[in-house]
Amino acid sequence: MKSARASVVCAVVACAVLCRAFVQQQPSFAGRQQLDQQHVDGRRPKTVVRGIDVNAWEYVYERQDPGVPLPAGVSDDSDPEPFRITAEQVETLKRDGVVHIKGVLSPEWLEHLRSLTEYQVSNPHIWASPGVASGLYDYVQRNVWTTNDGFMRFLYHSPVSNVLAQLGEARDSVRLTTDLLMVNPNKGFKWHQDNQNGPVSFDDALRWWVTMDDTPRDYGAPVYLRRSHENDSVDEDAVFVQLDQGDLPNYADDLLEFRPKAGDMIVWHARTIHKIDGPESQDWGDRKRRVLGGTVAIDDAKYKDKKKVEFADMGRHSLKDGDSLADPHFPRIWPRPVAEERVARFDGRVGRSLPGFARMLGAMFSYKTLQQFSSWGNVVKIQPPAEDEAQGAAAQSAAAVRSR
Repeated sequence: MKSARASVVCAVVACAVLCRAFVQQQPSFAGRQQLDQQHVDGRRPKTVVRGIDVNAWEYVYERQDPGVPLPAGVSDDSDPEPFRITAEQVETLKRDGVVHIKGVLSPEWLEHLRSLTEYQVSNPHIWASPGVASGLYDYVQRNVWTTNDGFMRFLYHSPVSNVLAQLGEARDSVRLTTDLLMVNPNKGFKWHQDNQNGPVSFDDALRWWVTMDDTPRDYGAPVYLRRSHENDSVDEDAVFVQLDQGDLPNYADDLLEFRPKAGDMIVWHARTIHKIDGPESQDWGDRKRRVLGGTVAIDDAKYKDKKKVEFADMGRHSLKDGDSLADPHFPRIWPRPVAEERVARFDGRVGRSLPGFARMLGAMFSYKTLQQFSSWGNVVKIQPPAEDEAQGAAAQSAAAVRSR
């Protein structure tokens, strides 16, 4: 009963936050004048979370163009930059459920992505407001490709899509189903699987992130359970997991810890169980962990209506369960962009919409959504430290952590 009540509360809170963000995305001219005057007069107190004002009026509502030029020699007509993946790396992903690819971004691409990220943090978009207000990250925004032109160009032209195409053994297409810009995971995330991958099945989804910073010595290293993508006990709607339940004990003593450096990628199967520990102080201080991650669909993946909330799927498309994902809301980034999809994106015809918002609301109180929110409430480190440490000790008692 307590779990069910918590699920409903989480769903209501999420709904309220998203409703507020959506309604405020297009405030009236009169409303803008009133809020502006309140700000000038000092009658509206500012609310700052980790250096970012979380009052909705301080956010950007429109599409953003940071004006950061592409690296030398790269233009809007360029194909994705090449990057060679070995047969061994492909096999590692299949076997272990995760692989660390070093040096994907050149110094030029790395500086480009950092510049985009610093611009975004300095000019926060309204769709970052729920995550920033939560304090889980210093900055976090889903589907930043839909609102910031620079991130779309990065995904079109950087080596990232070539890496994913080879690791996914793609024949004709790699499509983006969601992305997520993350800066400093302050509270860390306990053992979990990723299930906000957009409307695509686990078997068709390939997870990835590329880091802009070296991993600190004492925290921040991603840890994965090797071969845990083969588990058959974790429900597809679950987020948080207990390593002593189901068949997860079969994997709990084989940990893969990665300490990626700036420009490295990690790619994993969507079912692979993993975690990341933030600093004990829950404050990264002068350190940074800037990551762009997301999910792609390989080849002829179909649109999957999961009958639950998918925050990555609030666009104005009309796709139904079983339809092809060939749509501007799930852009092809390999082998090259589709011209019509590119035009739709830069003309502003792609992004969150009223029909998409209604679709999300319709699924808000489904059984699958409530189950998801119930699990999500446990992802952050909310249990007592002693209990958390006990679970970690049990999981690692026989583990030989293999650094990569």
